[in-house]
Amino acid sequence: MRCRSALLLIVLALLGVAAPAAALDARVMEVRLAGGTLRAALEIRDMFPAKFQSILTQGGALHLRLQLELWEDRAIWDHLAQPALVTVFRIILDPSTRQVSVSDRYGEISRQPAWQEPLTVRLDIGRAESVDERNKYYLRTLATLGTIAEKEATQAGEAVFGGDDGSVSLGSMGRMLFHAVLQVNDYLQSISAESRTRTLAGRDVKAGVRP
Repeated sequence: MRCRSALLLIVLALLGVAAPAAALDARVMEVRLAGGTLRAALEIRDMFPAKFQSILTQGGALHLRLQLELWEDRAIWDHLAQPALVTVFRIILDPSTRQVSVSDRYGEISRQPAWQEPLTVRLDIGRAESVDERNKYYLRTLATLGTIAEKEATQAGEAVFGGDDGSVSLGSMGRMLFHAVLQVNDYLQSISAESRTRTLAGRDVKAGVRP
């Protein structure tokens, strides 16, 4: 009996060690209209488990990939109202200031103290004209945070699109697209999350709503 009890305690201890940290959480907090464009505000939480803090502290980078989909809620078969939006953010730690910098492919968008949460990002969903006030919709979010072989990605981009000469060219535009459509299988290690809002009336989506 003592042997069984000891064995059970060992198994439980091992399970405790192997238990994952808090899961990544990405949720749409607000949808509003801005100049004819629908824009969503997302909050990202539980981004910095110990292994990711270590990567940033050692000078590495994390990449946050967000895929946002606006779906029309139908009785039989839901319909994707417009193409999915995919955006990738690069996250690094400035050791001198202990601040985390978040950048998209156009440059830095935010800076905040290390490990502070939530991270809030705002993304354009698409044109408001794609939403019919008589219909119902929901937003589906897929988020992946982790590390990628960044050097290899850069080399591949240069091989396909040429080196960066600082000018706005087909090559530079191609590189932006190349980095913006990183797939989940490009990640060396990652955590992921998926969520969706409640069903929203089209007129509420256009007027502005907190899902």
